[in-house]
Amino acid sequence: MLFQLATTNSWTQQFTVFLGVQLPYAVCAAAALYEWFMRKHHEIPRSLVRIFVPGIVVWRLAWVLKAWLFVPRPIIVLGIAPIISVFDQNGAFPSAHATFFSAMAISIFFRSWRAGVLFYGAALVVAFARVAGGVHWPSDAVGGLALGAVGAVLGQIGFSWYDSWSTARAASGSVSEI
Repeated sequence: MLFQLATTNSWTQQFTVFLGVQLPYAVCAAAALYEWFMRKHHEIPRSLVRIFVPGIVVWRLAWVLKAWLFVPRPIIVLGIAPIISVFDQNGAFPSAHATFFSAMAISIFFRSWRAGVLFYGAALVVAFARVAGGVHWPSDAVGGLALGAVGAVLGQIGFSWYDSWSTARAASGSVSEI
């Protein structure tokens, strides 16, 4: 149904391609700029690591799952011409785009719930634009969103553990000061 809506005319096709292909770049840039302007200068590198690393890790995990599960894309099963181009024909589940942007949005949510909600909205738009573009099933998008959310939560737990470990280590005097 989403694919039929996206292919009704050239404007909807172009808009779907924009949402599924170009918007992700803008969302990444917006996340980096958000952190740049909302954090103190010395906090920016750490903050960027905390919002992008969980997404990168689960994005790689999504590609491992794609290779292992080998789920054909709708363009193969339904015999439709995609309006978004892809390299692999059998890498539908999970959506790596949905995985990365969900993880990034949830990571931002841990820093600011308002910004996190806004970025999660963008993750939903990107995920379902990929469905409308004919390269993913809805279950691929939902699976990617869930995988990204779990990865982000685990990443934030890991960062919290590291913070408490490094604080305890510094308090015990086992870290030399330069």
